[in-house]
Amino acid sequence: MMGAVRALLSLAILLAACSAPPDGSPDAGRATGTLLLGEGELAFRALEDGDTLLLARGCQGSQHVFVTLRSEDMDPRGMVVELDLLREDSRERVSGELRLRLSFTPDASGTHAQLTGLTLQVPDPESALDDELVLRGRIEDRDGVEAEAERRVRIAWGTQVCAEPPG
Repeated sequence: MMGAVRALLSLAILLAACSAPPDGSPDAGRATGTLLLGEGELAFRALEDGDTLLLARGCQGSQHVFVTLRSEDMDPRGMVVELDLLREDSRERVSGELRLRLSFTPDASGTHAQLTGLTLQVPDPESALDDELVLRGRIEDRDGVEAEAERRVRIAWGTQVCAEPPG
């Protein structure tokens, strides 16, 4: 009888230890990586709060901003990538929805991987030009390691336009 009581007590202690993370949040203890938000079509330039993203006119007639992502401590193959451009006050989305599974390119040193030239569409740029916005990014690798980042930004018209086809 005493052995059964000890076994039940041990099981209760084990379950209590596993049932709630130390800080009480459901994600405590979950593996996290690092996500850095940047801009650029071909290269990474880190974004700081208050930076302005330039709208480019696309070949199919829409407008977009170029976003570049850099990850650390994550498997670069087949990451789920989510990007949003939101109004800071209401969190209303002003961009199109971007959620794709994409692979990042590791750098030669192996310290990070990046994904350049993502086009985040802004369907109605005139309604967002003078607003305080938030660029929000989230990535998750194939092992479930996650990273999120946000930057306060503004958007403005840029000069980049789609190149005319040859001929």
